[in-house]
Parts: sequence; C-alpha cells; structure tokens
Amino acid sequence: MQLPESLQPWREWLQWFAPEQLPLFADLFGRLNPVLGPLRGLQQGGVPEPDGLSDLHRRGPYDRLLSSEWLLAEEVPDEFLRRAVVGEHLFLAPQYRAQQASRLIVALFDAGPLQLGAARLVHMALLILLARRAKDAGGELRWGIFQQTPELHAFESAAQLKRLLSARTFTSVAPEHWQAWRHYLSAQPEPVGECWLVGQRLPATERQSCSHRVQVLRSLDGRSLSFALQAAGSRRVTLPIPDERLALQLLKGNFEGEVAATAPAAKGCVPRVSLTLQPVVSSAGTHVALKLLDEPGVVVIKLPEQNQKKALEIRRNLWSAGLTPLTATFFGRALGAVLSDQHTLSFWSMPGLKPVDKPSPAELKLPPGTASFLPAIGLRNHSTGRLFLLDSQGHLAFWVVETGRTPAKPKTRYTHRLADGVLCIAKVHGDAVAYVRREGDRLHTHSVNADGHVTAAYVVGVADDVSQVLFAASYLWRASFGGCALLTLDNDGAQRWRIVSAKGSPFEDEHVDLAPGWKGIGLLQEDNERYSLLLLSPSQHAIAVYCEGGQNVLFTTADPIVKFSFCPLSGVIAALTSARELLVYSVPQRLMRLQVFCKNQPHKKEGTDDWT
Repeated sequence: MQLPESLQPWREWLQWFAPEQLPLFADLFGRLNPVLGPLRGLQQGGVPEPDGLSDLHRRGPYDRLLSSEWLLAEEVPDEFLRRAVVGEHLFLAPQYRAQQASRLIVALFDAGPLQLGAARLVHMALLILLARRAKDAGGELRWGIFQQTPELHAFESAAQLKRLLSARTFTSVAPEHWQAWRHYLSAQPEPVGECWLVGQRLPATERQSCSHRVQVLRSLDGRSLSFALQAAGSRRVTLPIPDERLALQLLKGNFEGEVAATAPAAKGCVPRVSLTLQPVVSSAGTHVALKLLDEPGVVVIKLPEQNQKKALEIRRNLWSAGLTPLTATFFGRALGAVLSDQHTLSFWSMPGLKPVDKPSPAELKLPPGTASFLPAIGLRNHSTGRLFLLDSQGHLAFWVVETGRTPAKPKTRYTHRLADGVLCIAKVHGDAVAYVRREGDRLHTHSVNADGHVTAAYVVGVADDVSQVLFAASYLWRASFGGCALLTLDNDGAQRWRIVSAKGSPFEDEHVDLAPGWKGIGLLQEDNERYSLLLLSPSQHAIAVYCEGGQNVLFTTADPIVKFSFCPLSGVIAALTSARELLVYSVPQRLMRLQVFCKNQPHKKEGTDDWT
C-alpha cells in the first residue's frame, strides 16, 4: 500500500485498512501524536546500585583509601600528611549502575456506554500510536478492557482491533474495576513502565500505579470530541467527528485491507518444499504444485472448497534421481516436467512427448541447475498438442505431441524454434499462448494455439527500455490482441507501467507510476473489463491490487514472500514465504483459498504416493 510520508511511521498497522479509510487516521494521528509526550518508561530512575570498581580517584572517603597509602602512614607519617594536604592520596572509586524503568506499556479502555460511537475510533487510533511508541522504545504494548476480567492482550493483528470494538458493555467503569486491575498488574512478573487509562469518568488512581489518564468526551453540541491527557502535566486537543460512512465501516470491523484470514483450515501434512523455485498454478486455479526439497519430485495440492471439512488432497510425485528439472507445468489435467541430463531432454508425465536430444546452447540456453523454473506452457486439443518453453536468451521453442494417428507436421521428437527475441510468454486462453518479441525498435505480440497457428503481429509500443511484459487473459487472443502491460523504470528505479487495452476496449491506455520498491507481478481483466495490476510490496510482506486509480492490499504475510506465481486465466496467485508458508489467493473472489505450512515430515501410506 502506498502511504503519504506523514503516515509512514505507522505503515505496519495501517496496511490493515482500505485506502479510503486512511484519511480518517491521518487526521487523528496528526492531532493526537504531538499530545502524547515523551516515553517516561525509558527514563533512568531509582537509587544507583554498586557494580564493582571503576577507577582510582584523588578524592574520596578514607574508608576507600588505597591500602598502600595506609602502609605509607605507618612507615613515613610526614609524607602521608603531606600527600593529604596537597590531595595526592589515591582512593578506590566504585562503579554504579543506574536502574532503568520498565518499557512495558499497558492501556486499559473503557468499553461502557459513555464511550460508544466515535470515541471508539479514538481508542483504535490511540492503540496504534501506543504500539509504535512501544516498538520505537524496544518495549511491548499490552491492552485490556476495564469492565472485563483482568487479562492483557497483545496487539499483533487487525483481529485485536475487532476484539477491542466488540468489547461493548452497558456497565460504566466503577472503582472495583480498577482495584481488580491494580492487583492484577502488581502481580505481573514484569513491572509496568507506563499505564494508560482511557475512557470517561475514570476512577481515582494512585500516582505510582497510573502514569497517564485520558478522558474522551463528546461536546455538548455533538460536533466534536475532547481528548484530555493527564500525565506529568495536562494537555487537551479537540477532535472533529469523523465521516459517518467511514466511521460505521470501522466500528463494524470492516477493514478491507486486512489480511484475508478466511482460508479453510488446512488439515493435512505437506512435506518440505524448495524456496528457490516458484509454485506452479493450474489454469483452472484448482491445483498448486511445488518442488520437493528432500526428494526429486513435486507435491501437488488440490485447493479445498469453501467450508471443506475433509483433509487436503495432497499427492507426492517423484521422478528418477539424477535428473535436473528445467521447468514444471500443468499439461492437460496433470502436472508434467521437463527433465535434463547430460545428453537428453525427457518429458516426465507428459503423454505423447518423447525424449529428444539436448539442444546446443546456441539453439536453446538451458540452465545447469535449478535456480528458477523456465517459463513453459502446454496446450492440448482432441487431435494434437504442443509444449512451449522460453529460455534465458529469448529463444521460444516447442515440441509436438505424438498422437500415433497420422504423421505430425512439424515432426515429433525434435526441438523446434518458434521465435527469437521473446521477452515473456503466458497462457491467456484455453487454447492460446501469448508472447511478445522485439523486432527492430518495436514490440510485437502474437498468440499461438495447440495446432501451431500464429496470429499476425500486433504492435504494442516501442521496445526501448521495456524490460517486462504482463499479459491479461482474454478470448480476444485467439484472433489478435487481448491486452498487456509494459514495464519501464524511472531514474530512481521506480516502476512505471503502461497498460495497453485490447482493441475495441472502451478504455484508453493507462499509465501507472508505482512508489519506489513496489513491483508489478500480474495483470488481470475482471468482469467490468477494467484491468487490475497485481503488486508486491517493497518489504515483500504484502500483495496488493491497483485498479481504477486506487490501490488495496489483498493479503499480508508474517514472513517475506520469496517466490510467487500468478495465473491470469484463473486470477489465482500462489505465494511462498521464507517460513515455507504457502498462501493461495483468488483475486476475482477476493478470497484466500489456502494457507498452509509446507515444512512437515509426513508419513507415507504403504503402496501409494498420497501423503496425509
């Protein structure tokens, strides 16, 4: 999510919200943050404690006089007196260690009838401000509700904000509520550095047990709120009543930018997978495959249906040891792979494709290892089929399926060259692969089907400085051009995308300038014919979508995303994090389909390749 500079300090928490909700927080933060004052929990306090010896000084009490000086008093008393007069005696100086106050911040909120409505939004904003206050100090924030049984909660996700909002009660804060909390806090192993009481008509408290008192009151005319803080001094600020529509969204817990945590419970054991190879998504968006880490093969996961109760359908498929996988793709309904040895290319689990002699590097540049899967797409129809592969030098090659009916043209068991200077390929229809190639100073797009028919060139722009192309899936690719996005970079490295609409589209070409660090990773044409650009955040912790001038976070991850794949046909994106957590999200449905860790040591059932 792109945030203005004024909101950058709180980006970790604001990513939970939709962009249209951010102005409300920008106003509240701008008014409240200057009022909070410095963190008192970091101040040095208490009586210093001795911590060994520091140095030798010429002044000090005589009970710390160096022992050699006392020997001098016995042997040469006049010299001892002379040194005492001119200040030449040496004294031991102790080292002191100052006590440091606790960095734990505790916030207790009044959830009673006097704090319903807009006051609860102030609670939310204050909780985020205190979270950043604690993080900057290297401390912790814990919060609780006055009227509930004393229990402190962490603040790590938007679910905690919903918990705060749902804690409504018709009971006002009473002295016994504070007494229960005071006993609870005093019994905690870690002392409280700052204790914030937030509400209205707060009970009387002792100075040593409560450092901050916040009164949130609505004005008599109902047009503003008063935020009064009592700490070392008294400070007050007036807050406007927020927009009613946005306020209702937030008070109902509708955080559109929140992590989509509605994925089905993943009941199943997925073996460890490689972090160097991207996931493979089927064209229908029903299966995801990942390369196994400990064995030569892949694990294929069938995505669960919504509200599915049974365990995940997980299948482990292995190929012969010693072969190098160059790529993996769904060929028909099954997952296949192109495997290499020193002299031969073989097509594992791809019926109709027979091994071929390994092409020379000039014909097809194939990597010696498995740093990343090469782009590959398989097409099949009732009579024939082709497997297309793009190497690292822009050579687009293909192999023809052997049907056994009539001799295929071109011939099978042979590597064919389709085009050179190719930047990208993608499956954009059930029977069409789109690719873009450089010809002179122009970029030309084509599509090719399973029979090998190539459409006429469609010029999409000047080739200069274009480093990447993203394709949108569309039926228009069968005959001509179906839409794409072209990437160029600014002088500061920020990405600039030009979305080229399909011929006949009512929308003109669109230019999208991304904030530094954001990356475009996919292009999707949704039902309204508008194009949506999928984005990866600079921290690699979030996937967002840019559409119609606005940007929304689809989901976030606890660990950075190291590999991902997006299928423009199904609109499904699969993201693999550094913790081997797989997240599969459907962009058209705005729904998390799967969230599972792929790092278990499963037990294989006898006589089967299924792992559960």
